[in-house]
Amino acid sequence: MSTTLFTLAILLVLSTPAFAQLPDGAGKDALLKVCGSCHQPERSASVRLTREGWEEVIADMIKRGAKGTDEEFGAVLEYLATHFLGEAPRPLNINRATNIELESVAGLTRKEAAAVLAYLDKVGVCKSLDELKKVPGLDYKKIESRKDFIVCFEAPPVPKDPKKLP
Repeated sequence: MSTTLFTLAILLVLSTPAFAQLPDGAGKDALLKVCGSCHQPERSASVRLTREGWEEVIADMIKRGAKGTDEEFGAVLEYLATHFLGEAPRPLNINRATNIELESVAGLTRKEAAAVLAYLDKVGVCKSLDELKKVPGLDYKKIESRKDFIVCFEAPPVPKDPKKLP
């Protein structure tokens, strides 16, 4: 099972401002067990991804150290794909974005993208998009207008060296 999918699911789950009830169904217990050790899985109730999108999120979370069996990750995927299926693209995590992604996905100018990256270098990670209001020189209206396509997720970065992956 791909770790990128699991990471994306959790990223999306955590980016949602309000919590929603998780529907009962096969895989709910696995979701609570696997995802609940680090995150509030109820947030996935407001996220809609394609099956492939959920696969990428789960894969990414596994890379980040999510613990579970193949069966549990499979159950989480089935649960998410059954109850939270949609056509949404994977959102951009501001905390892991490159300047090019900030320009193309978030619609920022080159100068604004550089300001965001400088801000993140200074403060570490942002925990919510509202924090970006503090970025000098950033037109926050651009972030607000694309909030469905961008998130701030506090997960540690994925190691660039594949040998360092868990």
